[in-house]
Amino acid sequence: MNNKLFFSALFSITFLTLSCEDDLLPVPEADLIVVRGYLYAGQPVTDVILASTLALDDESETAIPIDSAVVVLKRSAEEFVLAPVHSYDTTETDTTFSITYTYPNSDLVVAEGDTFILDINYGEQHLTSEAIVPAKPDSFSSNIDTMYVPSFDRNRDYIRWIFADSNIIRLNWDNPEDHFHYLLMDNVEEDPEPLEKTLPPRWRRFISEPFIDTSYAMLASTITHFGRHDIVLFHVQTNYVLLYQSSGQNSRDLNEPYNNINGGLGMFTAFNSDTVSIVLLPQK
Repeated sequence: MNNKLFFSALFSITFLTLSCEDDLLPVPEADLIVVRGYLYAGQPVTDVILASTLALDDESETAIPIDSAVVVLKRSAEEFVLAPVHSYDTTETDTTFSITYTYPNSDLVVAEGDTFILDINYGEQHLTSEAIVPAKPDSFSSNIDTMYVPSFDRNRDYIRWIFADSNIIRLNWDNPEDHFHYLLMDNVEEDPEPLEKTLPPRWRRFISEPFIDTSYAMLASTITHFGRHDIVLFHVQTNYVLLYQSSGQNSRDLNEPYNNINGGLGMFTAFNSDTVSIVLLPQK
């Protein structure tokens, strides 16, 4: 599952936090490449993005994506060449585009324990990185699979409902080696109805920070719409956690985020996950 709420922080910070050493040069000595490459066990490879860096004095909001690099995934003696895919997002005022490198064929299966090398050639630049696909979370379960929601005459009734002990979603899994995980909950309906129409519009998706534990209690207030919700538990590598921790910076703390790209900037890592589902229905 290709969530990107955490991941955009890598680009926004990296572009702005190039080295301030060497007499505080306002521009990088070389036009480095920023990489965001994520592999998901059991999923097609569709989430490798390359972009150029921005200098500190550049007023652009986003860096220029790169679509002419040679990008290859290597697994032992196998090589899989990724192709750039252009996508466009048009609004009433603007049209933006993005470029994602994907593997177009069906003969690549990302599996637990696989070691991948990301190999990128762009002009005279050569970038490499390695990622190992972690194990699937063990024994992931939820105490609730269906929740019935009454009608609310007052906001007070809604508040009482979301804090009721019977409506707390308790998620559990085994984690004997204290691995890092994070949780993503996503409403998968095309046009879901909100639970409480008098409240301002709210996000249909929830995502947690990476943490080490074997359980998580989710209040009903996290769920904002009717319909089916997939709750995904991701097992993440330590390098992703270091990236997340180094991404919470401000203008007074301009340090380059953690990266594991040889010859460039950014992150290449892999995830494994398990999913439970919860359905919210109106109480009749």
